[in-house]
Amino acid sequence: MAFLAPLAAPLAIGGAGISAIGAIEQGQATANAASYSAQVARNNATVAEQNAQYSTEAGQARAEASSRKGAASLGKLKASQAASGVDVNSGSAVNVQESERETNKLDTETVLNNAELQAYGYRSQATSFNAQAGLKDEEAKQAPIGAGFAAAGGLLSSASSIGMKWSGLPTAATPDPGVATFNSGGQVY
Repeated sequence: MAFLAPLAAPLAIGGAGISAIGAIEQGQATANAASYSAQVARNNATVAEQNAQYSTEAGQARAEASSRKGAASLGKLKASQAASGVDVNSGSAVNVQESERETNKLDTETVLNNAELQAYGYRSQATSFNAQAGLKDEEAKQAPIGAGFAAAGGLLSSASSIGMKWSGLPTAATPDPGVATFNSGGQVY
């Protein structure tokens, strides 16, 4: 085993270098994964915004159809009243027509409101996806920096350990045999 002693320092230095390279590569892989996730989140935000727009447009189309249907229903009611010999411009006939008009207006507004609620949900999703993208962008930016610090710390720690080992100075783990050490009871050990 004594023949391995001269190889210890170069092997330790090589191991520290490989560990540092590994830390840097891991940081880059984390950055790449975060960048990918950020782009996916941005794509999802775009889709959610498009869905909000489609929802609004579809709601407006349904509201127009509801309004036309209501107008046709009101016309049919008025024609039915007139065919029955009722004066369509006075009395309870006017009240019935007004009630039908209000019901149709409420139906149309309900269709529009539902579309706006759905669009709001999609916009909220888009906001969430954009926030997620921002977080992942920051992670991608910070990962290589953190990896660089980890690599530098590992190299310095290894260099310190190797330096202490080859300097002949005692380390905390290996007390100097020429120095007396006392325990809490004052006894030498």
